[in-house]
Amino acid sequence: MFELKELEDGDFRLIAATNGGAAWKADRGIWNRYLQESRNGERHILLALDEQGRAVGYGNLLWASDYRAFRQAGVPEINNLVVASSVRRSGIATRLIAKFEQYALGQGKTTIGIGVGLYADYGPAQSLYVKLGYRPDGNGVSYNYEPVPPGSNVPFDDDLVLWMTKQLKP
Repeated sequence: MFELKELEDGDFRLIAATNGGAAWKADRGIWNRYLQESRNGERHILLALDEQGRAVGYGNLLWASDYRAFRQAGVPEINNLVVASSVRRSGIATRLIAKFEQYALGQGKTTIGIGVGLYADYGPAQSLYVKLGYRPDGNGVSYNYEPVPPGSNVPFDDDLVLWMTKQLKP
């Protein structure tokens, strides 16, 4: 079992203590920026805690995406969704996504978006998003938030992303 909570100032210690890989070792300055953006109403940050109060997942909901197609259409973006490898497939990502969908609906949004990487490590996330009703947005892939034209050569890394959307129902 786990609980979801809004990220607060003192929670950085929980994130830093998580043995979950590189996504958990971000510079404290990034988390401070996230908190400030949360206070400014630019993003929601949720932290998933296990029964012992340890951080096992987190995610963000951006009200103005860096991805141009979402930003221009006013589509909020689920961003930087991470679950510790030791607790994957336990429903944490699904609960985080559902909560972000509720936030978006609460703000009158009818569509929500998410980006996913293309290499094999992202396979479980790709499958989950489709299972939850997300579909490609029809704009192809982007690299560093910019569309990748046919015939381009771009690195096959975390910044090569397929963007997906879901129609929300109240």
